[in-house]
Amino acid sequence: MATTLHPIVYWAQTEDNISLKVDLRDTSDPDIDVTAEGLYFKAFGVGAGGLHEYEFQMDFYRNVNPDRSAYRVMDRAVEFNLTKDGPALFWPRLTRDDPKPAWLRIDFDKWKSEDDSDEEDEEAVMKKEQEEQMRQIEKELLETKEQDDESAFADLKTVYLFFFNLLQFIGYAYVVVYLFCRYAFYGKENMKEAFDRAVIPLGICQMFAFLEILHPLIGLVKTGIMAPLMQVVGRNVLLFLVILPNPEVQSDPMVCYLFLVWSSVEVFRYPFYMAGVIDYSSEVLTWLRYTVWIPLYPLGFFSEAIVIFLSIPFYDDTGKFSLSLPNQYNISFYFPYWLYAHIAIIVCLAPSLISHMWRQRQRRFRPKKPRTFHVKLN
Repeated sequence: MATTLHPIVYWAQTEDNISLKVDLRDTSDPDIDVTAEGLYFKAFGVGAGGLHEYEFQMDFYRNVNPDRSAYRVMDRAVEFNLTKDGPALFWPRLTRDDPKPAWLRIDFDKWKSEDDSDEEDEEAVMKKEQEEQMRQIEKELLETKEQDDESAFADLKTVYLFFFNLLQFIGYAYVVVYLFCRYAFYGKENMKEAFDRAVIPLGICQMFAFLEILHPLIGLVKTGIMAPLMQVVGRNVLLFLVILPNPEVQSDPMVCYLFLVWSSVEVFRYPFYMAGVIDYSSEVLTWLRYTVWIPLYPLGFFSEAIVIFLSIPFYDDTGKFSLSLPNQYNISFYFPYWLYAHIAIIVCLAPSLISHMWRQRQRRFRPKKPRTFHVKLN
């Protein structure tokens, strides 16, 4: 099960207001709900745990007035200004439950004591903070074994995902380098030999690509399942049911062109995933990941349709994978009709997958500007 990451939250108060600062940089897609009783926060950004999705929920010690409260999303933090509801007084703590969460800390730069004529009683506040921290440490010591298990799982997940993406990158990179050099030095000469050398590493990588459907299902990655499902299943059906059983089409240059397009997409995708696993951010990798697909995806869909069309005469002449009457099942199936249907499916689904990738690119590269939200009632 994926661990929920909490951002560091700093708080301070006056008699009338509560100020919160969520320590999260480059925040995107915030989901924020301020009610009289509490606050819910969820966003994607760079916090204490690196570039992840962060989330927290708290119930206030007393009610606030959401209509007179506001927040703003900035490059380095998300700040809240909450107006207390009811008589002006200092709260003994921010949250209803005691002790406070480990990720909630006092913002000493904004803290004010009840006696404004005296200096900030920082020592007393720090002493109370230390006492709460000691209670939190005692609680954490009781949960050491569980935390160690979770940490070990996180480390194992990081190692597994890194090497999975690394091995996939090596396999596809071999196909790209080999086919590119083959075309450069020999052109279209003896394409069957080129196919035989490229199909084994490509087939292995495509088989392991089924794990990309499993990863989001078991919580290893926080991505959707439909995009990898359509891509992996579509490619593997074409490779293992259409190309490999058809010796005639294997010598056609279009098949190796298709392998080159598939592999070219992946040699930019997997390094981006490897960097994300170790929380390394690279503008170059990010730009390549969300840009190279623009010419390659349409070219790939076109190549897939051409390869299927070129395969139809072989399956029509041989009757391979077709089922004619009479037979013990009393059903008939004509495989070339399914190939025509597959071409139609590619034509129908290609715009959906391209739109999905385009939306991802827009979310990644949209400009980040400070935003201020106010909710007022007249």
